[in-house]
Formats: sequence, structure tokens, C-alpha cells
Amino acid sequence: MTDDYMKALKAGEKKFRARVAAGEYPYLPALDDIAPDADKYTHHDLGIMEIPVELIAGTKTRARQNSFAPGFMPLIQPDSEFAAKWDNLYKAQIKEGFNDPIKVYEYLHRFYVQEGNKRVSVSNYLDMPTISADVTRVVPPAEVLKEHPEYEEFRRFYKVAPIYDIEATWTGAYEEIAELLGMDLETPWPDDLVRSLRSAYWIFLLAWKDLGDKMPDLLPGDAFIVYLRIYIKDALKHQPPSVVSKKLLRIKKELLMEHNKERVALVESSEEAVHAGSLITKAGNLVAGPDSLIGKVLPVTYSAKNPFKAAFIYHKRIDASARLADHEKGRLRLEEAYGGMVKTRCYEDCGSSESFEAAVKDAAEWGAKAVFTTSPSQINDALRAAIEYKDIEFLNCSVNLAHQAVRTYYAKIYEAKYLAGIVAGMAAAADGTHIIGYCSDYPIYGTVAGINAFAIGAAMADPQVKIHLEWASRREVNWWWSMVDKGIHIISGVDSKHNPDGSDAYGVCHVERCEPGQGNDLSGSCLIRNLAVPILKWGKLYEIIVKTMIEGTYHASLVDKKDQATNYWWGMISGVVDIELSDDLSAYTRQLIGLLRQDIIDGRFNPFDGELRSQEGIIRKEGDEPLGSKDIIMMDWLNENIIGEIPKIDALTEEAQTTVKFSGVEKAKKD
Repeated sequence: MTDDYMKALKAGEKKFRARVAAGEYPYLPALDDIAPDADKYTHHDLGIMEIPVELIAGTKTRARQNSFAPGFMPLIQPDSEFAAKWDNLYKAQIKEGFNDPIKVYEYLHRFYVQEGNKRVSVSNYLDMPTISADVTRVVPPAEVLKEHPEYEEFRRFYKVAPIYDIEATWTGAYEEIAELLGMDLETPWPDDLVRSLRSAYWIFLLAWKDLGDKMPDLLPGDAFIVYLRIYIKDALKHQPPSVVSKKLLRIKKELLMEHNKERVALVESSEEAVHAGSLITKAGNLVAGPDSLIGKVLPVTYSAKNPFKAAFIYHKRIDASARLADHEKGRLRLEEAYGGMVKTRCYEDCGSSESFEAAVKDAAEWGAKAVFTTSPSQINDALRAAIEYKDIEFLNCSVNLAHQAVRTYYAKIYEAKYLAGIVAGMAAAADGTHIIGYCSDYPIYGTVAGINAFAIGAAMADPQVKIHLEWASRREVNWWWSMVDKGIHIISGVDSKHNPDGSDAYGVCHVERCEPGQGNDLSGSCLIRNLAVPILKWGKLYEIIVKTMIEGTYHASLVDKKDQATNYWWGMISGVVDIELSDDLSAYTRQLIGLLRQDIIDGRFNPFDGELRSQEGIIRKEGDEPLGSKDIIMMDWLNENIIGEIPKIDALTEEAQTTVKFSGVEKAKKD
């Protein structure tokens, strides 16, 4: 008997003892035990192919499972016929390779061996990456597939790009691979692209080996997708493993976050970000604080002659978006607040990766120290740029997106929405209709909380009120006329006075039909009277963030763990969110809203305290623990008095789909 069988046997015995000591099953699993009715399931013959050895999990039947420890290392003594056959296969593989494919069944992205267990054992011993196999797929029943949506998506991926090697654990992963490569999961991919992707993954695995040992909770497939996000331009080109290894080290922090369940740390008060006493003033100039890296070497003084520079990159033209108009107002407010010590530039219409890269290059050459990106759809472009431009701080206007290299920021708009809902509820009650129309934009993180807070506020003012929900991003739907034609007089429109259509249809407004040409909506046939407008003070938010950069406190520890992302999520207490009330409202209404506003600022009240009821039933009972911030951000349910639904991604415009893919609530992402 060769020394190699003895080494394999010792490895098997060691794994066997370790499993026994841990109270775990010490033999190979058998598909007949995992899925006893597997023979009755649908079977698909996939033919002969190279399969990854690491995805071979066990045996098809129980007959041979006790001959091997996990990992297919042998447990049979060296004087046996089994050992002699193993030894002969080992010698044959070393000399000329295996001649015949093994026979396997694939179930939920794992292979179970019917014929060829010893060949798999030898392959594992020799660290062979693949082995030739005749594969039969066992398709689980619908109830099992429902519990494994990531496998359902893999099957779609395999149909267009037959690659078994890449295993991802989260829904949307294979769709992201397709999108990064300019493909989809409906049309078969070109053969050369499939070969390039498989080859790139194999090279990645060689580079990943050492780093992956330090991240045992992160599967290589998931890590590969992070790698693709950042290095997509070069990932499919031929690169030696040493080059890929260096790139992986550069994005190590991003990889660490992928297996952290609490990946996002919310910074909910501006006081957490701004530390008192860190500002040093010399003759009216701002000086970098002592805890900044550059401040330890040479203090940096910012002045009108040497200003701090920040760039703003917009995915669309400013005049095409109310949101961007508000961000632009915030950018100008930032410059004004610092009296010349801060200079900014904006770059419009940077929706493509090429235009984004050109904007960042120009900003870097100009000397920008910070780059603000204002749409969730820009997150991957911002991430790639942040890895390349280490001396620039990159931020993205989104919430609950986890990246170390890019911080995110958003506002607690639901606080103002709650107050706006009260105003709308009072108006609907006075109108006698008890109906309010509400237009939202995208079903993304944070937006649904705003809808529900508005509905709760309206119900507090008018218990009979119903909220008719429409979505501006839904295809082939005109939300304004959908409401007006139903005779709805109280409507909550866009949350900005910078309405791109030039009309007064913003905030909470009272709407009446009028003679054509007499109105102040876009068509001129509706008379609009504004009642209340939720306000996002982006200028205040930018002022606070830039202050931390100037003072050198930006990199002060704001999170408990190193592998968490920093997400600024500020509201009324930070002066970032507010509400503007019409002078036409009664003094009593204004006083009530003022009192509730102060209660929110002082932390005495939250719109989501008390009993919460969704369209499906009770979410929170009176006396239960209050909803956490993450629960509020990730809401994908609608309050009981809302008529409408969260649209699926396919029902949205192409632009909206892009945003929802990155930052959409789960109910919107699901087919």
C-alpha cells in the first residue's frame, strides 16, 4: 500500500474523530436521506461536463457513505480490497488521468455520487479543482424551491450560462452578475463569454485561497460578486492570480462586510459625527483637527484662497428631477454657509459609468476632497472610484447600503410625513370625502416608512380616512390624473417646491377642477392650494458632513465594529428634516403641528409608537418593543388604511428598476 493512501486514511480518521467530538454526523451525507422521495422528483439529464470537486457533497445512496469521512477521505483499513482499488486509481490518475466520467445527481447546487466515489476521494486528496461527470439534476418540488429562492435563480443563470462553479447565497446575485456583464437571465450568453467568466472565476479561486481562509463565513461565489462589482472592466481579462490577489487585498474591507449580519451602522444624530472642541480657528480660517492623518503631520488650513473642494455628481440633469433640484440647492447652501472656505462643482447627467468616471477624473484633477453622489443607482460607480481614488471621500445618498469605502446618507423624511399626514387628514375630514391621494416615487428603503407615517398621521386626524396610493415610477400610469379623475381633492404630491413640471402640485395640496387656463397645475385645469410641504434640508446635511472633514473628525470611530458601514440617517433633531405650513391653515392647526414637531425633536414621540396595523394584520401591539431603526428603514408593509400596493420591479420604468435593484425593499424586488 502506498504512503498516499495512508495519508488519506489518516486525514479521514482525523475528520471522523473531530465530527464525533463535536457531536456531528461523521460520515458522508446521502441524498436518499436528505430527500427520501428524490427518485420521484423531476429529473433532467444535463450530460457530461466538468464539475467542481468542492461541490460534491456526498453519495447518492447509503451503500458507500460509511466508507468515507466528510471530504471523501477514506476510512477503510489499508489491507482491504477498497484500499487496493483506491491505490490503483491514484496511480492511474497520476499517470494518465481518469478515463471515464463519474455518475452524479445534482440537488440544490450540490452533487451526490452514484458511481465513482473512490475517484472523487482521489481527486479530493490531490486537490483537483474539477472532475468529469455525467450529471442528472433532481428538481425539488415547489415547496422546497420556495425555501431556496437563490437556487431558483441559479437555475435561470445556468440555463443561459452553464457554469456550476459560482455559488451565491443571496437572491439577486446571479441577476447582478448578468447586469454587470451587460446580459440577462433570459437569453443564452455567447460561448466565449461563458468561457471567460468560468476562467476568471477559476483564477479568482486561486487568488482567494489564502484570503478566504481568514473569512470562513464568506463563500467564494459571494466574494467573487464583490470583486466583479469593483473590477468588472478587468475581471474577465487574463490576469495572473498574483495580480488578482493584490486587488483582493485592496478591497478586503468590502469583502469582510459581506458576511457581517449587522453590516450597516446608523449614525442617527449629527452630534455623533461632530465632536465639540475639534474646530481650531485662526484668523477666521478652518484647520484640520489633530486626529486627522494629515493633521498629525502638517495642519491644513482652509480659507478662501485655499478652499475645501467638494464635487457633486448627479445621474440626471437638474431640471429633470425635483430631488436633484433640492440637492443642487443644498450644494449652493453649503458654499454659502462657509463663506468661500468651501468650493463645490456639480456634474450633471452622469448616468453612465463612462460619464461618471470622467466626472470623477475631472474632480480629482481639480483637487476635490469629497465626492457626493445623489442616487442609489450610482453606488457601484462610487465604490469603484473610491477604491481607485484613496485620497477622496465618497458618499452616496441612500440608506442601508453597506460599503466601507463609500459612506451613505439619507434623511428621516417619515417624521415630516407624519405631520403632513395630520394636515391632510384634517383637510379630508373638513372636505367630507375622507379620501387622500398619495404619490410616492420609488419603493426603496425609507420611502415606505414615509407612506405609512403619513397614513398614520392622517388617521389620527380623521379615523375614517383612506389613502389612495399611486407611484410616479410605475409604467404607463399618470398618477395626477388617476387621482383627480377619481374626484380626490386632498393630494400629497412630490416633496419639493422644485416640481420639474413647473406646477404647484407639490406637498399636501387641496385640488379643485376649474375652467381650462384658470388653474395652476401643468394642464391649467386644476386649482391647487398648498397646505404643507415636507422639507429636506440637504444643505444642512452637507454642511455637517463637510464640517467633520474639515475638522478632521470624519474618520473618528462612529461604529462598534470595523466591518460595519457608516450610514448617516438624520432627521428633525439634526435640522435636516422639517415641514413648512401654509399661512392659510388655522392657528390651532399650526399650533398642534408645532407641538408634535417639538415632541419628535425632543424624542418624546415617534410616529411608529403604539399599535400598528398593516393591510394583512397587526404588526405591533400596544406595549410591544418599539420598532427599531432598521425595521423602519426596511418596511415593506402598508398601513391598514392605505388602498394600493408596493409595485413589483417589473411594473416600474426602466430608470426606476435600476434604482430599486440597488435600494428597493424586498417586496418590490420579488417577482
